[in-house]
Amino acid sequence: MRALPKRGRSTFLGMVAMVLTLGGCALASDPPAPEVGTQGSTAPAAATPAADSALHDLLPERIKSAGVIRVASNIPYPPWEMYTTAGGRQPTGIDYDLSQALAAKLGVRASFDQTAFDSMIPAVLAGKADIVMAGIFDTPKRRESLSFVDYAKDGYSLLVSKGNPEGMKDVTDLSGKTVAVQSSTSEEAAIGKLSKRFETQGKPGVTVLSFPGDSEAFLAIKSGKAVARVQATSAAAYAVKTFENGNAFELVDAPSITAEFGGGSEGIGVPKPDTELLTALQKALQALMDDGTYLKILTKYGVQNIALTKAEINQGTD
Repeated sequence: MRALPKRGRSTFLGMVAMVLTLGGCALASDPPAPEVGTQGSTAPAAATPAADSALHDLLPERIKSAGVIRVASNIPYPPWEMYTTAGGRQPTGIDYDLSQALAAKLGVRASFDQTAFDSMIPAVLAGKADIVMAGIFDTPKRRESLSFVDYAKDGYSLLVSKGNPEGMKDVTDLSGKTVAVQSSTSEEAAIGKLSKRFETQGKPGVTVLSFPGDSEAFLAIKSGKAVARVQATSAAAYAVKTFENGNAFELVDAPSITAEFGGGSEGIGVPKPDTELLTALQKALQALMDDGTYLKILTKYGVQNIALTKAEINQGTD
């Protein structure tokens, strides 16, 4: 991941004190979380499903012996993952709650380990973590190394300042604008392609500001350095609702935005050779869908509209 530019770091740190935390989550100035490979939080989620011995038997022997599934995630990315308090260490969010519920159903625990976004997949492939849960899309590129248990269907929107001062309406309005993104994400690559297409059409391209964390991208909009943030609709809608009691941001939702940036299915990433773990997670997720636990978790964060009814594998965009 690219580091935050040095000339912007002092400005950013000064702004942190001015911006309310997102739903109680930590901003990027919080102390570093555990490195990949160290044990993250294993505190129980609010509701703990009963273990299913038949599902436990599906797990790989190494998981049964260890008694834990190691989850690589990237905090904060509300409402998918965040901290319960600013400066805190206890994760919460969709992925955290769901990881704890899945592990409980499988009769094991789940650690939830803070990992740099562009290090999550390498960490899993290197055996430093077992799965990735970070609100990431199931894409053809990622399916080259991972299989996905899909657990949500999402689109894309633009996050802009309250009142939409630039009058953004759809994807064509990004021409000539500065857009904030989190580095190493699919949005960053897609905006680069969009910018080149604008230029071939004789229009101004898009200036991209890449940041190592999601909170820095929000702060870029707050400070006026960027006019918009391209983001999954679930995360953007949560930011609109929670930042400054709904007075900081606005959502621009148009079909052209999802069409341009893809959208699709978010999934739990599992190394392709690890078919036993993949099957166990798929069946455990289906059990949580069937007993209502899954929908309760999504409803808790106000994103029940992205729910699926079937736990399927590798059904993301092509």
